[in-house]
Amino acid sequence: MLEEESRRLQKELAALRSDKLIQALMNTDGPIPRENRTVIRTENGLTVNGTRLTVYLIMDALQGKDSLKNIRDMYELTDEEMLDILDYIHLNKEDFEKEYQRILDIAEENRKYWDERSRKLMSATYEQREATIARLRELQAQYRAEHKA
Repeated sequence: MLEEESRRLQKELAALRSDKLIQALMNTDGPIPRENRTVIRTENGLTVNGTRLTVYLIMDALQGKDSLKNIRDMYELTDEEMLDILDYIHLNKEDFEKEYQRILDIAEENRKYWDERSRKLMSATYEQREATIARLRELQAQYRAEHKA
């Protein structure tokens, strides 16, 4: 009885998925999307399958006005991988732009944190340097005074 119910529900789900897919394809502006095996979600966000390369890094390069060929060559991507990435960005434009902006905001917060931390460390280093130079001058003056007499 349970197996029959499970099969019935699976058939209904398959029909619903097919209907949703058809509706999505009918409402799609532009080419029909291909199966995307390149862009996957990992703990690092959207990445290129089999690499640690994020789609956000590729988006940075695209916004930096690099040519598609240069980006493809720089990150050693195949033509199909590059097309999959561009398809993903295009087909998920609204959600991707929100996520990309969130990533940029996090990166800016990190940059500010490390700039402030570096500034504090450099300040402490310069203070130590000045104290060391002052102490060396004292010792130098003391040495000269002792050896003059």
